[in-house]
Amino acid sequence: MTENEWTEEEDTCRNAMNKSIRIATLYRKEFFDNFFPTDMSLIRWLKISEALAEIGFKVDMIVNAESGLNKKSSNLNFVPYSCFAWQRYDIIKTLFHEGFESLESEGGDNHPFIISKLGSVVGNHDGSEGVHFFNEEREELFETQKKINQKSKYITILTEPSKHLWETEFGMKTNLLMVPTGVDRAIPPPGRNPYGALKEKVAVYIGNLYVNTQKEINLLWKTKLNRLGNLLKKKGIKLFLVGPGDIEQLDQSVVTYLGPIDNDQIWDFQYFADAGIALAQGTVQHNESSKIYYYLRTGLPVVSEAPIPNNYLLEEADLGFIAHYDDDQMMAEMIEAAVCKKWDRENAMQYVLDNHTWDRRAEIYAKLIKNELSAEMDNGKR
Repeated sequence: MTENEWTEEEDTCRNAMNKSIRIATLYRKEFFDNFFPTDMSLIRWLKISEALAEIGFKVDMIVNAESGLNKKSSNLNFVPYSCFAWQRYDIIKTLFHEGFESLESEGGDNHPFIISKLGSVVGNHDGSEGVHFFNEEREELFETQKKINQKSKYITILTEPSKHLWETEFGMKTNLLMVPTGVDRAIPPPGRNPYGALKEKVAVYIGNLYVNTQKEINLLWKTKLNRLGNLLKKKGIKLFLVGPGDIEQLDQSVVTYLGPIDNDQIWDFQYFADAGIALAQGTVQHNESSKIYYYLRTGLPVVSEAPIPNNYLLEEADLGFIAHYDDDQMMAEMIEAAVCKKWDRENAMQYVLDNHTWDRRAEIYAKLIKNELSAEMDNGKR
């Protein structure tokens, strides 16, 4: 028997314990008039909560929202901060620096089983390659990381560069988990074409343009999109931008902005496009590009810019091209090739289903919890 296998008796115990294990997930503490998950941080929060609930855990998302909260599992509930009692939970999963800060503000940062998921990792000084937070903002994030390092039982990161930076600052760790982004297993079939009747081929960039943070990245991406839009227009390809954020300086004569779209409605913007675009944050990048998972889920060919860490997905799915960093001409030519090439889209979609869905990501946590429960069973605590 392998370490991850259970006997029939233990499996019965595990299923019973899954149903009794209570998990709280925390991120933003602010009030939402309508919980409208358009940026990836909110989507990750919702989707991993749903996936853990589907496994059988009792999951409460601690979120202040007037409306827009739709349950997809009987094990998932939405609890306002006014009713949140951290002592009632076996496990608390915080998302990003802000999630841990929300827990701390509620006095729950001494809970014995905190799993802290981080998107970005910062260093103890400005200038770390691939880190785009500076001055007071970076200092505040690092102070939160120090608390997470001291108080969290497990710390979840996205990429090897983030792991390297964390261990540079805090030493070698055995409690770091690598849990990349996921994507929905079940998605709706194609509906209405959101681009209308166009003669041109469609290239789309779906993502969040930052507003109050990482402003140089926001400007970098808008500049790249403007240049790409101009090059693609000459090739008979129309470039669309979908997502929330600051669009000042965006040249809407060559980039058509469609605004933020609820995650449940995003699929048609991929089904009816001919290529999806992913842009790097600089010559060194720590964060993966979550949009690549979503593009591939619908069989949309991707043109991505080096050095995005999860570009390997394009090679494994065989659905896209990787351009040199900051080579707009090369990227435009690859987009043109991508919209014209006949791809094995079904094979790429199956690859994503086999390896990169949210339930696959939740299994990582389930195995972790299973091992913790096994230890407690061995010690007679359960």
